[in-house]
Amino acid sequence: MKQIFAILFLLCMTAPVWSQQDADIKKNTKLLVYYFHITNRCQTCTKIEATTKKILEQDYKTQIENGTIIFKSFNVDLPENKDLVKKYQAYGATLAFNYVVSEKEAGIEDLTGMAFSKINNEALFTKELKAKIDEALM
Repeated sequence: MKQIFAILFLLCMTAPVWSQQDADIKKNTKLLVYYFHITNRCQTCTKIEATTKKILEQDYKTQIENGTIIFKSFNVDLPENKDLVKKYQAYGATLAFNYVVSEKEAGIEDLTGMAFSKINNEALFTKELKAKIDEALM
């Protein structure tokens, strides 16, 4: 019982810190948008990458130009990408965000499930991806 109270006490004490960290992350964020793929790609994988690039180029041109958003695509089959593949756990097609604050990585978010489930409805995919990007940049 004492352990439960101790845990609850610690959670209450750290909650304000989390809130401040969240605010700092959003204020100072650089967003890395990485797309991983295999050498032999299916139409869906190609469409996810192309649509993501199109959204970024059309709606986030300023952020791309000033380096707030960086988009890169990596072939998971190439040996030079081995470390990134491991870091992002990208064993095939993977769409991932990585938040960078004050030159330090603040967290990876895997958007692969959303991408594959929504890409056949481009308007819905666009809406959800833009919402995620906007949330990251607030």
